Amino acid sequence: MLNVKAIVGMFLLPLLLLLTGCPTNTTPHPDSGADGGAGGSGDTQTGTADLGASCGSNTDCASGFCTDGVCCDSACNQTCYACDQQAALGHCAALTSGEDPVATNVCVAPSACFLPASSTVPACKLVDGSACEADGDCVSGHCLTFYADADGDEYGGSDEAHFCSELDGAPPAGYAAYSGDCCDLDAGANPAFDSSQFLAMPDACGSYDWNCNGVIAQQKTCPTPVACGADCTLNLGIFGGVVTLFTEACN
Repeated sequence: MLNVKAIVGMFLLPLLLLLTGCPTNTTPHPDSGADGGAGGSGDTQTGTADLGASCGSNTDCASGFCTDGVCCDSACNQTCYACDQQAALGHCAALTSGEDPVATNVCVAPSACFLPASSTVPACKLVDGSACEADGDCVSGHCLTFYADADGDEYGGSDEAHFCSELDGAPPAGYAAYSGDCCDLDAGANPAFDSSQFLAMPDACGSYDWNCNGVIAQQKTCPTPVACGADCTLNLGIFGGVVTLFTEACN
């Protein structure tokens, strides 16, 4: 005698399969991405640019630092450091010369970056021709004294100033390396004047001390002493009257 339940099952199972469909292996796994890969290969990623690559903001770079227009290994905002140097592109390195206008403490003209031979740490120092107070202020290492030279004869008066300069370098405009000019209105009057010369006229300051040595020397001695620039005369009386022997010259 046939089992009634078995007979019913034989007919109902095919009917249920037709209505619900069979399971397949194309259904996405709950832990997979939309394309079936782990995490989804179609996800949008940011901050992937390598060191040295061009960038516009920190979010462009895998390092998280966009400095000097390139992806950098650090913020690199110290004075006289840069990240866009070709020899070390993408790496924060010391600037050995030039300006650094984008540091936290900027270094711009009249200053420049300087890397001492005895150090790996650069500094921002004054370039030659800049006013200074001490040798350590200057890239050249020399803060020298110069003298105001109004007449351009390479000798100045007593007014002095201090500028960064190489040793034996050219003085800044309007200054001289040497002082001792006793008349800074006259380029002919200075310590370099040839003391073998004697002039019958004073300098622009009204002095005959052309060589600035503090001594007025006369070229000749008149029988009747006269001042510099004056005629030395001799009265010959009825035989010739008054004749001029020479004009007293001095230096």
